[in-house]
Amino acid sequence: MRPETARPEILLQTVERDDPEVMALYEPFILEADGPLAHEVDVGAEAAKGPPADLVPPAGAMLLARVDGEPAAIGGVRHLDTPVAEVKSMYVSPAHRGLGLGRRILEELHRVAAESGCRAVRLDTSDYLIAAIGLYRAAGYREVPDYNRNPKASLWFERPL
Repeated sequence: MRPETARPEILLQTVERDDPEVMALYEPFILEADGPLAHEVDVGAEAAKGPPADLVPPAGAMLLARVDGEPAAIGGVRHLDTPVAEVKSMYVSPAHRGLGLGRRILEELHRVAAESGCRAVRLDTSDYLIAAIGLYRAAGYREVPDYNRNPKASLWFERPL
């Protein structure tokens, strides 16, 4: 067990989108992100599908963050073969919030997109995900018009790389 004053060991790694540890974090992500839309969305079916199928190489990537060996957060990026990549499925488990995991995953996704030749990244989110919106704005994202007609989103953001 780690002493209270010790810094946690944080590891980011690229994994398969259907990795069991990703899937274990994806279900609570869907419950949090889509839960308020349960009257419009089959949350169970959404969770069972897992992260978007295109979060795989060469045009996509899925990251898993571990804290002291425990799966703690996920994030993906797709459309790496276009000028503008898209961040998807960002989630930090409640037990691991406040450690800067969201920021670290976002920075790594930006690095992956930039190395793939993308000039910008965009994402969509919902207006009730206040902490996520704060993270995106702090990372330099600015609101843009709806770019994907996602009926579950109410805000769209983009930032240059």
